[in-house]
Amino acid sequence: MKRPTTLFLFFLGCVSAHAQEIFTQYNYWIGYRNQLIFSPNLYWTNDIDNRRFFDPDVALQFIAHSRIHYRWKQLDFGGGVTYSVAFAAKNNEGYKHSTAEIRPVTEVQHDLRFAKFSIQNRFRVDYRFTENNVEENVFESSTYVTRYRYRLQFRIPLTNPEDRNGLATTLRISDEIMVNSKKNTFDQNRFNATLDIPLSQRFTLETGYIFIHQQRYGRDEFFDRHVVRISLVHRITLSD
Repeated sequence: MKRPTTLFLFFLGCVSAHAQEIFTQYNYWIGYRNQLIFSPNLYWTNDIDNRRFFDPDVALQFIAHSRIHYRWKQLDFGGGVTYSVAFAAKNNEGYKHSTAEIRPVTEVQHDLRFAKFSIQNRFRVDYRFTENNVEENVFESSTYVTRYRYRLQFRIPLTNPEDRNGLATTLRISDEIMVNSKKNTFDQNRFNATLDIPLSQRFTLETGYIFIHQQRYGRDEFFDRHVVRISLVHRITLSD
């Protein structure tokens, strides 16, 4: 009986040695989005997000997005660029230097509307150039990887828009999967539940919860991130 027991213990040791390390984290994101509407079909969005840990209050990431969008029937085509600066991956370790990333982006979204709700299917491609040398900036030395993203989203109005001049509080529920073109194929999965609360015709408050299960790129480390997000959306109509 000794031999099977020894083999069993050896097997358990091998499994433990290759077990995934999962770090649970609690973050908050504070953001602002500016949307310039040129026409019913053409608009430009610019977002900034400050992402931090709750305890201790350490910077996780600063990220800015800029996209031009064109609507055609039920489709929404978008393209632009993202600039990101990553700080601490783990709040208890802090960071010695930040890592910059330049990310051109293309995307398309299909909007399917029903009487009581709507469904959005979005496919996005991130062309990621990440700084890989602390002595040089991202334009001088970088690592490239393509990331593919698919998001399924439901939009459910919770109030009658006729009660507030076309403004309705809306619940958005989505799930997004992201995969890389090399190294670890799986990048992350995001579940998002957000309330869109209109403050006026121009301003909307977004508040919600995001759960992120993410693998650290090129490593056998995973993060379970619980995120509280608050963002202000500001729409400016330039067309008559």
